[in-house]
Amino acid sequence: MKPKSSPTYLQIEEQMITYFRRNNFSYGDKLPTEHQLMEVYDVSRTTIRKTLEVLKNKGLIDKSQGSGTFYTGRPNSVAGGKKGKTLGLVNYFFMDYIYTEILRGIEEEASLAGYSVMIANSYRSDEKQCENIENLLKQNVDGLILEPTHSLQINSNHPIHQILEKSGVPVVTTHWGISSKSLSTVTLDDVYAGKLAARYLLDKGHRKIAYIYKEDIQAGDDRHKGLTSELNKSGVPLQEKYRYPYNDFDEEQNGLQGYLLTRKLIEENTDDPPTAIFYFNDNLAIQGYKALAELGINVPEDISILGFDDHSNAAIVSPPLTTFAHPKYDLGRWVAKILIDEIENESKALPMKLIFEPKLVERGSVSSLI
Repeated sequence: MKPKSSPTYLQIEEQMITYFRRNNFSYGDKLPTEHQLMEVYDVSRTTIRKTLEVLKNKGLIDKSQGSGTFYTGRPNSVAGGKKGKTLGLVNYFFMDYIYTEILRGIEEEASLAGYSVMIANSYRSDEKQCENIENLLKQNVDGLILEPTHSLQINSNHPIHQILEKSGVPVVTTHWGISSKSLSTVTLDDVYAGKLAARYLLDKGHRKIAYIYKEDIQAGDDRHKGLTSELNKSGVPLQEKYRYPYNDFDEEQNGLQGYLLTRKLIEENTDDPPTAIFYFNDNLAIQGYKALAELGINVPEDISILGFDDHSNAAIVSPPLTTFAHPKYDLGRWVAKILIDEIENESKALPMKLIFEPKLVERGSVSSLI
C-alpha cells in the first residue's frame, strides 16, 4: 500500500494490482465495470477513471469500445508505454532447486508492471556470464538481475563489475553485493544465519559440530563466518577436522558433494565423530541422509542434521529435516520490485539493500543431548 497521504486513485491502483495477483488474472480477463468498481471502493467515477488511466498507462489493462476493460499484464502501444519492456536475468548456474520459486516471484511481479523476463544461465563460467550480460544489453533490456558465479572473487577490478558499471541500466543482485556501494541487492543475512545455526545446536547440547558448505560463494562463506563466530564466543570453536568445504570445480566434477563429504567426514573421524552436522543447504543435507544410512548411522539418534532453505523435499525425508526457511518467492518479488522502481525512477535513487532474516523450521532431525 502507498502511504495514506497519497491520492485515493493511487491507493486504489495498489489494491487493484493486489487483486489481479491474488485472483491469478491472465491476459484477456475482463475487469468489473466502472460502476461496480465505484461500489467496491466507495469512490466517485472520476476517481475510478483516474485509477484505470494509471493502470492503462502502465500497460496492465486496455479498453475495448463497447466490450469493457480487460487485463493485459504487459505494455501496449495504445497505452503509450514502451513496447517490449524487458528485464534480463543472468543466473549463476541452474533454474532448479530453490530458483524455480525465486523466478516465479520475479516473473509475477514483472508481469504486473508490464515487463517480460529474459533468462540466461552462466553454467559456472565467468566468461559465459560476461557474454550473457553483454548479449542482454545488446538486446536493450531495461534492467538486469544478477546472481554471479564465484561471487567471493568479484571486486572492483573484476570484468563483471566493470561491465555492470558501464551497462547504463539499473542492476539488482541476489545473494551477493551487500558490500557493493553501487548496486542494489536482495539477499539473506547469512552471517546471522550461521550464528543462529550455532546457537540452536549449542542450546541442544551439541559441542562437536561439523559444517559442510560451498566455500567460493558469498552465502557459504558468510554462514561459515557466523557459525565460527558464535562457536568461538561460546568457547567451543569449530574444529578444523569437522570443517568440510567444497568449491565450484568439485561440484562440476561430482554433483553429490553432500553425500561424498558426509562419508569422508565420518570415515576420517571414526574415533571422535561429530554429534551434529550443519549443511549449507537442504540438497546437501538430503544427500547426507543417504551417506549416513549406508554407514549404519541413525538420524537423529546417532547424529543430528540441520539444513538450510526449507526445500520442498525437507519435510518428506525421514526424519523430516530441521532447517531454516528461505524466502524464495518473496525474494524474487522484491528483486523485481526494486529493479522496476529503479528503471522507472529517473532520479536515480540510492542503491537499496533488502536483507531477509532466516527463520528456523524445527522438525525431527536434531536431537537434544541435554
